[in-house]
Amino acid sequence: MSSSLAEDRGLLAKCFAGDREAGEALVRRFSNLVYQAVQHTFIVKHVRYTKEDLQDLHNTVFLRLFEEGGKKLRQYQGKNGCSLATWIRLIAVRTVLDHLRKKGVDSIACRDALIALDEVYGLKGDESHGVALLERAEKERLLREGIQNLSPRDRLFMKLHFDQGLPVAEVAAAMQVSVENVYIIKHRAIQRLRAQVVSATSN
Repeated sequence: MSSSLAEDRGLLAKCFAGDREAGEALVRRFSNLVYQAVQHTFIVKHVRYTKEDLQDLHNTVFLRLFEEGGKKLRQYQGKNGCSLATWIRLIAVRTVLDHLRKKGVDSIACRDALIALDEVYGLKGDESHGVALLERAEKERLLREGIQNLSPRDRLFMKLHFDQGLPVAEVAAAMQVSVENVYIIKHRAIQRLRAQVVSATSN
């Protein structure tokens, strides 16, 4: 067990034992991370926010972590190299997404595709390719249709990594697979999506 993982588990054990100072230490340690995760989620969802929004959701995240006897924190297992920071960031992102859905913002915010088009198409600097000549709106329409034809596992990866903006390590933790497997899923999902889009544009 790495020293950082041991430190994480030690801090959590104290929190679960009702150590108030440990709880305060956890909040101080991860406060900036939660603020950044909340802000980043608003940005990738193209949703306007205020300082009050950030503060409210920052507080909500920690309330979720400690409520019901720290149920969310107890779910942390540290598998696949997932750190406590990664786990808390994931909870923060989910908290913001839940907040947006309750406000009916999600369907509007997702109107613009957040997938990195250049990465999916492999078109950087390749203006000779037929797909590169399509208008952005048409590309996004084809992407959305193509994603719906992917397997449930591939769609989940696309949602977590490209839509929610989670890094590969956090996607691995969320999908409960190794980081190596996530890279395999990423490569194959992009290849399948690219093949579907190219096929659609050539018909």
